[in-house]
Amino acid sequence: MMTLITGGGGFIGVRLAARLRAEGERVALFDRRFETAALAGLPGDVETIEGDVTSFDSVHQAIASVHPDGVVHLAAILSGQCEGDPVLAFAINVGGTFNALEAARREGVKKLVATSSAAVYEAPDPAPPLDEDAPLAPISVYGMTKTVGEEWCRFYYRRHGLDARIARPGAVVGPGRVAISAASSWTTALIEEPLRGRPYVCPVAEDDSSALVYHTDLTDGLARLYLAERVPSRVYNLGSCAATAGELARLVRERVPDARISYRADPIAGFVVGRWRHVVQDFRRASQDLGWRPRCTTAAGLVAACADEVSKNPGS
Repeated sequence: MMTLITGGGGFIGVRLAARLRAEGERVALFDRRFETAALAGLPGDVETIEGDVTSFDSVHQAIASVHPDGVVHLAAILSGQCEGDPVLAFAINVGGTFNALEAARREGVKKLVATSSAAVYEAPDPAPPLDEDAPLAPISVYGMTKTVGEEWCRFYYRRHGLDARIARPGAVVGPGRVAISAASSWTTALIEEPLRGRPYVCPVAEDDSSALVYHTDLTDGLARLYLAERVPSRVYNLGSCAATAGELARLVRERVPDARISYRADPIAGFVVGRWRHVVQDFRRASQDLGWRPRCTTAAGLVAACADEVSKNPGS
């Protein structure tokens, strides 16, 4: 079985490639460019294809060249950059999703997993955990593009029978995740930077919050969603917990008492993250249908996992 991963050179793309390869899948990665260091841990038979997801011809040629049994569509730009350049956000996040779906349809690909985001939800006021049937009310450009991308997936399922499956991750946390264009990038940096002895200026307020998922848990959830022979739902939440910036800082200081953490609100990050303040994802559907059991289901567990990884690679 062959799998093509768009955005395959990214933080999650290479990790998912390694997981699928370990499951016996052949894997090809599609991205604009590839960093040698990021690919270092992958088996040598993982193919790389350079191309632009905004070009239908580029995506179509990649799919036609490897004849994948399925596609995992990860390619996207993130929240902060989306707010600054909504035209590019639409071209990549909406147009890229359409290109992947249409190219898959033309080449007879039967299955596609697309990553959406917890940003499709909005909960500026206290709310119970949100399941996949909760009304969507994106306020950010990023959330809006992800919502539209989801609708294209549903359309291709209804109209063409393409088994399009949608994952809604929380903000991804993991050492080495470089995503400065994401309004949620503070969720990793607030933990990792002090653990490495560096000061960190957080761009959101202490009481701002985000839905979260540890990178290993997300990789596992995506693999399960993709490899499942069939799924009873089109959409699965893959966010395992939520925390405020202040809570994460407190947990970090329990490990690094002299951690230099300060706050300087960025207007864009504060605007985007402020609408997620009370978003907590209900992931019971993924547990029931996919057997997904995330390891990090609390902020404390997530910080502990990150600290463990940092301690094993202190020089980064």
